Amino acid sequence: MKIKQIIFIMGFLSVFFGFSQKDNLVELISNQEDGEVWQDLIFSITEKEKLANGFWSLTCKAKYQNEIVGLKINIEDEIPSGKIDNPGFSLKGVEIKSIGKESDKLIEIISKLYNQPIKTKFTSEKLVFVALSLNKKIATLENGYFRFKLFFDENEQRNSYTELYLNPDLKNDVIELKEKDEEYRDNIVKILSDK
Repeated sequence: MKIKQIIFIMGFLSVFFGFSQKDNLVELISNQEDGEVWQDLIFSITEKEKLANGFWSLTCKAKYQNEIVGLKINIEDEIPSGKIDNPGFSLKGVEIKSIGKESDKLIEIISKLYNQPIKTKFTSEKLVFVALSLNKKIATLENGYFRFKLFFDENEQRNSYTELYLNPDLKNDVIELKEKDEEYRDNIVKILSDK
């Protein structure tokens, strides 16, 4: 049976039996502890592709109050391990992009979670982050769970310096986007939304 036929049959069965993509997605803030002040986000990786430029392209989606939210995250593969005397990093190691209406809904929800003025349009710009490895081994992403600290506008050229954490787990098809500090909430909303 050809791939197109399989996809068609799966789509037909999901409609016929009432399944939806939402049923397979994690809850956006399901990794929160009660009373926790951080608004850490978790997504299901719904599509992943190794690109010719050495990056993994990940389509990331979650559900939140019966809505689907998401974004595209591209991560450079095999960023060196981080050490105190020689930190492993990539100057352009992570890219974040919109996937359309799911990203617009995501920035609206992030605005609310961060108690910021509500934005309803995700940026159309490709955002590029410095990625600092917090791992003891080279980050061959398909092998499991890895941790990175991300920096945006580290030279303060846009007056929107931001730090956050990104933890991909390609084996289990989940990815975490975690707050570094509440002081960056304003800038996170600013950079992720259209002005």
